[in-house]
Amino acid sequence: MFHRQREPLPEHPPTQLELFNSDQETEGTGTGHNTQNETRNEFWINLSKAQNRRVALSVGAKMATDKRKRLSDAFALSHALIESSYPAPTGTARKLHGLLIHFEKDLHAHGLEFLDEITADHVLQHMWSARKTKHGFAAVSPRTAGNRQWAYRFFHAVLSTEGLIDGFDLSGDTVSRGEPESPRPLTLLELDSVVAMVDSTLISTGEDLLVAFSMSGATANEAGLVRACDVDLENKVVHFRGENPRIAVLTEWACNRIALFLSENHRKGEQRIAVADFVTAENVARTVNTRLMNVMRMTGFRSGSGVTAKSIRLGAATVVLESQGLEAAALFLGNNSLDATARMLRYEWWVTR
Repeated sequence: MFHRQREPLPEHPPTQLELFNSDQETEGTGTGHNTQNETRNEFWINLSKAQNRRVALSVGAKMATDKRKRLSDAFALSHALIESSYPAPTGTARKLHGLLIHFEKDLHAHGLEFLDEITADHVLQHMWSARKTKHGFAAVSPRTAGNRQWAYRFFHAVLSTEGLIDGFDLSGDTVSRGEPESPRPLTLLELDSVVAMVDSTLISTGEDLLVAFSMSGATANEAGLVRACDVDLENKVVHFRGENPRIAVLTEWACNRIALFLSENHRKGEQRIAVADFVTAENVARTVNTRLMNVMRMTGFRSGSGVTAKSIRLGAATVVLESQGLEAAALFLGNNSLDATARMLRYEWWVTR
């Protein structure tokens, strides 16, 4: 094993360790960078453990007083804590530094400057975005996505421990190479609980729209690709554009939540409604599933309960099955196979046919 060698550093006066501008101004430049508050690149390499610890304390104190927390400060805090926490320079520490640098660059590329601007869309797009190789770009493997998720969770844990952020882990379930959990349909009472949870917010964040589209039978991909021009609130219908394009009925509740969202967020024509346009088509379904799973956790569902993001649409399809029959449920889900629909809804229809 070869480790990075450091020369012993003398104690520097405080002025030489001042990496950040003390200006507390919170207006951004719109480019994702702020030249006045930008940290020095990889400052942690040439600092001792004690000096990195001092940097972490200084940045943490600064962030605690800032009205809005800057991304540059958040990443500086994370890098300093990595170096002050690991017993020696290790491959693991270097890997974590590299992953966080990549994450920060991705956020800056989207024009983000403050911590509260990060959404699940940004995190999922970063985790699953194509990686660059000497032959061009290659699809991201679950292993790479898992590494990026690990780095994000470290970043999130650092800021949570310092009391600088709250809320759920935006990266969703742990990336696994195993078989996905077979989802069960939600009961009518559980569907009501999910609706009540997302309906409790006075401001629409988009999660309520994803629930609404799912309750109209949309797959994760279909829900994420819904555009402003696909929704007809006057006639209470939405056009799903997937492998099985179809027109679905919206509930009165869904229409009200969509109208609320559109009154607060400018969307028109070809613009997507619930998922940001910068999320690539390949990552739309992952983003929707992650955001819906966050809704499930907030509602009270836990891992191992058989509930996944698909459980919402399957629960709604079960209501259709019980009132209108299996064929209507298949049309509701956009399925071409009655057998596949029966398996998804755990309905043993071969006994009755």
